[in-house]
Amino acid sequence: HERARVGRRQFEQPQAMVSLPTAVLVKVVVLMDLLAASLAAPLASMNTEAPPCADVDSVLIQFVIRVAPQCFRQCPQVCRPVAEFLELVTGHADSSVLEHTGCSFEQELQCFYGEPSCKAVLVIANSILDVPETAEELRLRCADLAGNQTTSTSTTSSTT
Repeated sequence: HERARVGRRQFEQPQAMVSLPTAVLVKVVVLMDLLAASLAAPLASMNTEAPPCADVDSVLIQFVIRVAPQCFRQCPQVCRPVAEFLELVTGHADSSVLEHTGCSFEQELQCFYGEPSCKAVLVIANSILDVPETAEELRLRCADLAGNQTTSTSTTSSTT
């Protein structure tokens, strides 16, 4: 009986060692592959254009593009930000780094919210990360982040 518990503990330990960002990436890939598989046949017949984000050197972004290729055709400016987010998530970046990166691409990311074909990408992203659900929410978060940076910079300057 003791031996069974030891064996189970050894089996469960590697799962605990998987970091959250790695687990998140696995979830992203699985969700995107499932969605892409359900859309593959109709998209294959429509695919006569150059692939979206061809100028972005990222293998990971191809998984995201498979979910909503039309989104990336309509909003090519989101290719670089999405590729950077994926690199940050796989590199175990914390949420503050992700927020700062998102706000540095605020203008480019606005297209996600106005383009109906991008809805699937936003839904998947929101199931994994705390992504703004509207363009206005993105604007407010970035304004708040900029305000907090200004306040902390002012406080640091006045104390030195």
